[in-house]
Amino acid sequence: MSSITFVIGATASGKSFYINEMFSQEDVDILNAYDYQQRAYDEAGYEDAIPISVQKKCVMKANSMLLEDILRDVKAGKKVVVEQTFYKAKRRIAYIDEIRKCGDVTIDVHVMCPDDDRWKMNIQKRGLDDRFEYYKAIEAEIEFPNPSEGFDNIFAVKNGKPVLRMDDPKPEIVDIARKELQKEAEMIKAEDARREEKEKLIESMKKRPFWHYCEVCGKKEYITAEQAYMSGWDYPPHIGMFGVLSPRTCGNCSDMDTLWAKFIAKDESNCFTTSELNESERKTLQRIKGEPESLLTEDAWDL
Repeated sequence: MSSITFVIGATASGKSFYINEMFSQEDVDILNAYDYQQRAYDEAGYEDAIPISVQKKCVMKANSMLLEDILRDVKAGKKVVVEQTFYKAKRRIAYIDEIRKCGDVTIDVHVMCPDDDRWKMNIQKRGLDDRFEYYKAIEAEIEFPNPSEGFDNIFAVKNGKPVLRMDDPKPEIVDIARKELQKEAEMIKAEDARREEKEKLIESMKKRPFWHYCEVCGKKEYITAEQAYMSGWDYPPHIGMFGVLSPRTCGNCSDMDTLWAKFIAKDESNCFTTSELNESERKTLQRIKGEPESLLTEDAWDL
């Protein structure tokens, strides 16, 4: 019979060391959620400075890839040890629901509960000095696993020793979790639909006419992107990207007189605030933030 052991806990709580001490000698497949996250970031083309929206999608993709490999191993009758954070019950329940569909499998969870001294030592070894209180605050957000989630055994790991801890069942948390997961799924579906519509609109801007505004002289033309490009306009999609600050000029005006030029000329030590902009510049910024939708009608964008 297949078995799965989840080892969960906050950063630097000793998950990897514990897995190596407890399970490395067994015939098990050890999977680490961190490896899947790194793969998702690499596939998305990011190494660092990852936008929050992209980071969220990468984590979701990593969790999906990890679950696929867990299900593969379960179907093959293997023993699996998974290193995860799993702070929230609903995240664990989402996994367990899918795993249980594979048949007879034992699912255990070991929760890292290091004492402060050991945890501080781990943080120092990881080069995460002066972050103890931060990680301690995160630990407080961990919802300790409950038998109602579907675990066969739940262990609290203190000083490297697993101690069985089976709290009283709370079946209500399962219903709440599944409702939250359903709501999240609907939100993700809606977001995907909006993104798809946005992508279709941006693609259509290559052929359809739309309003082009020169932020320097105030010239405006309702023309296609190709016509604008051939006339010397600096305008997306040929020059720059919709929604991203860059010059928006006709063929007769200089980029150095644009809001973009004003922004890049700002000393790095000083913050750039919209209070420094005049009315025309504020309209330009608002219009760029609303692209490409803001370019489809002339109303409210006439400078």
